[in-house]
Amino acid sequence: MDKKQAIFNENDIPYKELELIGISKKQIWSLDKANITALLSGKRTSLLDLSFHDNNGEEISMKGKISLYWKDSNNAGVKIHPVRPEIMNDINLKPKELERLQDNEIITKTINNEKYLVELDPETNDLLKTKIKSISIPSNIKGVELDKQQKETLKSGKELILNVDKEKIAIRLDLNNPRGIKFLDFEQQQKIAYDRHNPQIIGTIHTDKNRNEYIEYMKGQKPSLGNESQSKVEHKFKL
Repeated sequence: MDKKQAIFNENDIPYKELELIGISKKQIWSLDKANITALLSGKRTSLLDLSFHDNNGEEISMKGKISLYWKDSNNAGVKIHPVRPEIMNDINLKPKELERLQDNEIITKTINNEKYLVELDPETNDLLKTKIKSISIPSNIKGVELDKQQKETLKSGKELILNVDKEKIAIRLDLNNPRGIKFLDFEQQQKIAYDRHNPQIIGTIHTDKNRNEYIEYMKGQKPSLGNESQSKVEHKFKL
């Protein structure tokens, strides 16, 4: 793995704490590369089978994710992220904000006078939060040099369309990805955007019930995607 990305190394992993929740050292190193990378990057793993004993000595089994954090300057600890039956709204999000998160959007929220990006982990119903000022956007993605406006688009949690080898790709920040970037299906994002901005149409592109309307609509929406045209598409679809 890329050591520049890691904030923990193999020797930092608190195996004794992991054993308390039913995960052995062997099981940790049996995880795939993506999970190991996530763990050493301070991100969450995928869902794991966890088990531990409560204060009465009874064994509790559950599904959850784990991540590492620094308890002090020398010792790492383990955080458990259990699957919750509903979203733990600990930052007083409004109903519309919760709806946007459930629609797989990233939103901005001011928390204690700091601006954050907030994303929902749909597998656990946890809210993932990171300070906007701490986000660093790479200068080059897939061989494409990003300008200032494109970086700001990503940093605000919005989707960005890039031309890569004469093909269009959609990308967005991902707060639970060690790389920090999620690659999206460009055509699917256009369909989602069309459905979102045309609620009067019965049915959705996803079920092809309004495919004809979509095709006719998109006939006039195929620019060459230079910088100016790309900006127009992003504005039209709010990507």
